[in-house]
Amino acid sequence: MPSPNPRVSFNPETQQVSVGGTPISLTKTEFGMLHHLVEHQGAARSRRQIIDAVQGKDYPVTERSVDVQIVAIRKKLGAAGKFVETVRGKGFRFRIPEKN
Repeated sequence: MPSPNPRVSFNPETQQVSVGGTPISLTKTEFGMLHHLVEHQGAARSRRQIIDAVQGKDYPVTERSVDVQIVAIRKKLGAAGKFVETVRGKGFRFRIPEKN
């Protein structure tokens, strides 16, 4: 039976992410978004904050495009995709639940 909280390893220096020891291939934008969420772990980040952090201020992209990227990140992370949470009315956050 798989672990309910798979181990996520994140290395911003090498831009590598792995889940349960298996490397995950992310695009540069996906990595940047996940990196931003991990840096602010537990805090809800708006779509605009995520875009500004990854692409720079005033980057011409719709905020809904963030949703498309988040879906791709969750899919690539597999079971660990649940750690990228939607915060209704705000945006997204990366949060690993505490063990009981």
